[in-house]
Amino acid sequence: MNSRMASAEDSTRWVAVALGWAAAVLAGVVLSPLLRLLYGLLAGPGAERGSFTTAVVVVSLVAGFLSYLLGGFVAARAGRRSGQKHGVLTAFVGLTVGIVLALILTPFQVVFAEGVALPPACFGLEGDAVVAGLILFLVNLFGGFVGGTLGEPLH
Repeated sequence: MNSRMASAEDSTRWVAVALGWAAAVLAGVVLSPLLRLLYGLLAGPGAERGSFTTAVVVVSLVAGFLSYLLGGFVAARAGRRSGQKHGVLTAFVGLTVGIVLALILTPFQVVFAEGVALPPACFGLEGDAVVAGLILFLVNLFGGFVGGTLGEPLH
């Protein structure tokens, strides 16, 4: 009976992960334009449309961290246990969705919604883009982990 209870406590609540990911996406939609504007005010020219610049990377890193911080928190609260795991899984769902969208949309040369935190897969597979995409994913992962830690209910 104890092993059955232990497995129930360790189970992943995928609905909670999906809710966390949806919260992260919504936060990214709101935060990215605001951070882009703020970056433009503080550091000069903002992120250009369709370009891979420092501004785009900085805005994506900060927006990604804050978005997945919120998403991890929501996933942890909805999951009611294993908050860190649920928080981290939000970032993996985001990576998976980003890769799938990139694979589907790249042949059609469709650009992702302007102003939204770019998924790591959007940076492509060339040179600095791979490094930036990996760093962005790790920042998103860390945001989900911290959010999941903060959102984990205390027993």
